[in-house]
Amino acid sequence: MQDHTPDQTSNQTPKEQPPVRKNATGKRLLIALLAIALAAGGLYFALREDEEAVMRRQQEAMEQAMKDEEQEVEVEFRVEVDPADLSQAEGLDAAWMNILLLGTDGWGSSLNQGRSDAMLVLSVNEQTGELKLTSLVRDMLVPIPGASRGDRINTANAYGGPLLAIKTVNELLGVNIARYCSVNFLGFAEVVNLLGGVELTLSEGEARLSGAEKSDLPQRLSGYQTLEYSRIRALDNNFGRNERQRKVLNALLEQARGQDRDTVMQAITESLRWMSTNLTAEEALTLAMGALNNQKQLELLSLPPEGKYRFARTQGGASVIEFNQNTVRDAFHQFVYGQDSPDAASDQRKGQQT
Repeated sequence: MQDHTPDQTSNQTPKEQPPVRKNATGKRLLIALLAIALAAGGLYFALREDEEAVMRRQQEAMEQAMKDEEQEVEVEFRVEVDPADLSQAEGLDAAWMNILLLGTDGWGSSLNQGRSDAMLVLSVNEQTGELKLTSLVRDMLVPIPGASRGDRINTANAYGGPLLAIKTVNELLGVNIARYCSVNFLGFAEVVNLLGGVELTLSEGEARLSGAEKSDLPQRLSGYQTLEYSRIRALDNNFGRNERQRKVLNALLEQARGQDRDTVMQAITESLRWMSTNLTAEEALTLAMGALNNQKQLELLSLPPEGKYRFARTQGGASVIEFNQNTVRDAFHQFVYGQDSPDAASDQRKGQQT
C-alpha cells in the first residue's frame, strides 16, 4: 500500500493572509479625531454659553444694585453742569478710558455731597488691560469752572458734584474723563469689609492712628481701620495721605485677584449699593473682569510731581499747593500716554516757528 501520510519535511505552500487595508485604518483614525474635535467643540461652546450666562447674571445683579432705592444722591448744587459739556480733550489715544474716583468726606447716606477727601484718576487700557492710577493732592489750587477763579481742587465736588469735579480735572490735565465713581466714608468702610478687609504693614504711628495692632508683620485691617489709615495726615502731609490711599487700592486689587472670582464679583456687586457712578452695569462688569484677569501691576503716580510745587496760603488763610499746570499736565500724559500733552506739543511747535 502506498503511504499517503504527508511528508512533514516537505515544503508547504503557506496560507495566504488577507491584505492589510491601510486606508481603513486611516479612516478609523480620522473618525476618532473628528469625534474628539466635535466633543471638544461641543464642550467649548457649552462652557462659553455657561460663561456668557454667568456674565449676564452678574450684569443683571449689578444693574439691580445700581438701582438701590436706599441710595440718596444729592442733585442740587451751586453749579449745575451739563453732562454734554465736561471740557473733554480731543485727539487722545482711544484705547485708554479715564475714570474719576472720588472719596467724599461724609458719613451720611447721601452720596456725591461735600468736598472730596480723595481724588484719583483710574486709567484703563481696554486693549492691553493695563491699569494706571493717578492721585491728585486735595489742596491743589485750581480754577473751579463756574464757581471760583482759584480754590482747592477738592471743593469742586461740593460746588457742583461729580460732574463739576470731572470738568475741573479735565481742564487741569487736558484729559477726556466722562465717567466717575463716588463713595463716602461709610461706603468706603463697607466696601473694604465686603472684600474681606485689606492686609497692610503699618508703622508704629500708622498702627496707633488706625486703631490697629503694633506689629512689624502684615495685618488685616477692617473697613473702619482701613479708612482711618487712608486719612492719616498727622504723620506727614497730604502727599503722605495720597500714598496710603494708593497702597490701599493696590492691596485690595492684588487681594481680589487671588480670591475666587465668583466671591469677588458678589462683593463688587454688593459694594455698588454704597457707591454712586454713571458707569453702566456693562461697563462696570467689563472693567471689573479686566482688572481681575489682568496680572499686570497697578502703576501709580502722584500729582503734582515731587519737587514741582510749593506750599502757600490764600488771602483767607487757607493752606494750598501752587504748581505749574503745564508741568502737571505733561507728567500725567507721559505717565498714561507716553508723550507730552497735545497742548504742550502744539506750544513747542509754535515756539520753533517763531
